[in-house]
Amino acid sequence: MVANFRGKSKRITAFLVSAGIFGSMWMAPVNSSTKVHAAEQALTQENFDQIANGTLPAGWKLVQGVAKVVDGKLVLSSPSSGAPARVVIPLGNQTGNYVFEADMTFQSAVEDTRWASLMYRIQPNSYPYYQFAIRRGTTSLNGLEFAIRNENNQWVVPETNFYPENMVFNKSYHIKVIASGNRVQQFIDGQLVVDTDQAGTWASGDVGFQASGTTVQFDNVKVNAYSNALPPLGKTNAFLPQEARTNIVNPPTIISDTVAQEGASSVLLQAKRNEQGQWTVDGAPIEKALETIRGKFIPVIQVEEHADIEVLANIMKVTQTQDFQILSSNPAIVKEMRGFIKTARGALLYNKASFNKNEIAAFARDIHKSDAMVAVIPQKNLSPDAVHYLHSRAISVWGSGAEDVQAAHTIIHLGVDGIVTENPLASIEALGQYPENTLVQRPVVAAHRGVPSIAPENTMASYRKAYELGADMIETDVQRTKDGKLVIMHDSKVDRTTNGTGYVKDLTLEQIRGLDAGIKFSPEFAGEKVPTFAEYLNEFNGKDVVLLVELKADGIEKQVMQEIEQAGMIDNVVIQSFNANHIRNTRSLNQEVGTGYLYSSGSPSTTDSRLKKALQMMQYGASMNATLNADYGSLNPEFIQYMRQRGFLNMHWTFRNENPFGEALQAGVLGPITDYTQWLTDAPIRLEIPNKKVNLNVGKSAMIQVKSKVNYRESKTENIQTTLFVNSGETKVKIEGNTIQAIEPGTVNVFAMHTFQMLGKEWHLVAEPIEVTVTE
Repeated sequence: MVANFRGKSKRITAFLVSAGIFGSMWMAPVNSSTKVHAAEQALTQENFDQIANGTLPAGWKLVQGVAKVVDGKLVLSSPSSGAPARVVIPLGNQTGNYVFEADMTFQSAVEDTRWASLMYRIQPNSYPYYQFAIRRGTTSLNGLEFAIRNENNQWVVPETNFYPENMVFNKSYHIKVIASGNRVQQFIDGQLVVDTDQAGTWASGDVGFQASGTTVQFDNVKVNAYSNALPPLGKTNAFLPQEARTNIVNPPTIISDTVAQEGASSVLLQAKRNEQGQWTVDGAPIEKALETIRGKFIPVIQVEEHADIEVLANIMKVTQTQDFQILSSNPAIVKEMRGFIKTARGALLYNKASFNKNEIAAFARDIHKSDAMVAVIPQKNLSPDAVHYLHSRAISVWGSGAEDVQAAHTIIHLGVDGIVTENPLASIEALGQYPENTLVQRPVVAAHRGVPSIAPENTMASYRKAYELGADMIETDVQRTKDGKLVIMHDSKVDRTTNGTGYVKDLTLEQIRGLDAGIKFSPEFAGEKVPTFAEYLNEFNGKDVVLLVELKADGIEKQVMQEIEQAGMIDNVVIQSFNANHIRNTRSLNQEVGTGYLYSSGSPSTTDSRLKKALQMMQYGASMNATLNADYGSLNPEFIQYMRQRGFLNMHWTFRNENPFGEALQAGVLGPITDYTQWLTDAPIRLEIPNKKVNLNVGKSAMIQVKSKVNYRESKTENIQTTLFVNSGETKVKIEGNTIQAIEPGTVNVFAMHTFQMLGKEWHLVAEPIEVTVTE
């Protein structure tokens, strides 16, 4: 993680100053109007070097607990949450618009939930006040707080967030608060972490420090008056770019490789250094390009020059560009930027001539290793099977190409999640030509514990049935026995699914293997054993399926990874867990494996709050390089669109009823986890036409015979009933069933469509258009 700017090299600081990015003081950066200049009034400044040990600076007030200067640092000591330590710094003129900053270091904490804070706008009786609270365990979703101590001397916490790393003991972090009217921004090491407009109750007041259950030291304290206004919250908040209209379910988002184009969600910015070493886009400072598209389009920043990435990362922080993708063909560049800004999203560009099976697998490993989640692949290298391979390994796919409308149709039918193109209008036109409920991506179906609707959960019989039914992924749960062996079991106890009793952790492998895991489901499955993890892995070694492994117990990450590696299954496993630490530990053990974070939460009631929640969760997933595998009750349209636009391919659980399952697919869910794999087994995958181009003379006819791909694992197609259609108002051809009759000269697209029922709903599968040229 980037340490505070004061510790950076003189070269970086000099560059940022020369570029006009920051002056001699800390600031809230969005544009020049938000800077804190040296001319701003200094309200207080203290480095404690001249303060005697055991005392406080003159005028500072110890309100509660233990606080004193020790060896040039202010140290607050709180043995528990019931005995906090608080120090107030009187400001005299009672201003409330200021920048309050200090270096903070945790020395100890009773537990990771305990915290320290910067208090501000403290009222005369030492409360009410606002505070920026920082838990020692900042990776928790409530690791950071904008908190209010109200008139009743009680806590209200309107805003929470996380930081990508836990506060390291004895490491200094630069903490900053900017308060301006009802607007507050809170920073750690220059990174904006809380942005709110809920500070309108008290307009002025003192500042101070607090510790609760921690011992923490502060240094280099500054408070400067702030005479400018922070930007409106909407300028820095989550947003959904306006996209092209289409009837395609889960359509690809458009990334414009030229200019900001309405209908595209993102703009590709080619970032290069000029002769002066400044980062530019099209010859102008990159800050200008970022400001131009702010709040309208998502920046995708492509960098191919591996130099001064830290400077670029600091520019992103200072301009408060939180929602962006870093793209490169060099994995080291992506990884380095992600090291400086862990909430940035990574995308890896494929630039080799061929893309065979071995190269696809190697590229998937490179994506995971580089801390990326998106593969950007030239259209000529892509196939539907390659896209499906990457999808089932938690990787989103953006195809680059679509130079004209016909090419745009082709790339749409590859099943990509995004289209990177120099001609966004061609993709916008193509997307508008499909009927309602058109499927171009088959869902990546994860069989939940096998197929527990027809076989006992988490047994080999259930897993084999899931594979037979065509599941793309087979989900399972891993626990550890008393004698340290890994077994498959969802519950912490064996009682529900076997004829035994007791906790898995209290039983030996021999005892668990002696249980019957099938008899409770049906006499037909009597004698089914509780599988070992190794047995599960080996069953599918060499088979075209991905195993979705949920870690159920603490401390098993290393053993799980060892068994995966021993089985040679690195390329065919994705790890998920409800415990974020399991995900982080897994990533530290082997970065070639994809990961997913499981969670459940309510859906906020307003559009703005849903978008803000989506931004927070996206950043949380990005910080771990994990997909966001929420239960389907947590979903809302804004979340689904937000993630699709930003290259997050998430799995969602657990679908057991047809109606919500169908509704979720219609809303754009690509990765359903279900007990009923059989509901999708017979659904066609895609239509294949014999010829994409047909030439006809006026008055002549052609019959089109279409086949359907029916299985990803086999090169198997079969004839399928279709109808042909053209766009409304077209007169060059006449359609009768599967016959095209030429009427007048010209060129027209003719589409073949198959209509089918799935999950109680009607769906359309549409083939790539046939380009029909009519001549005299």
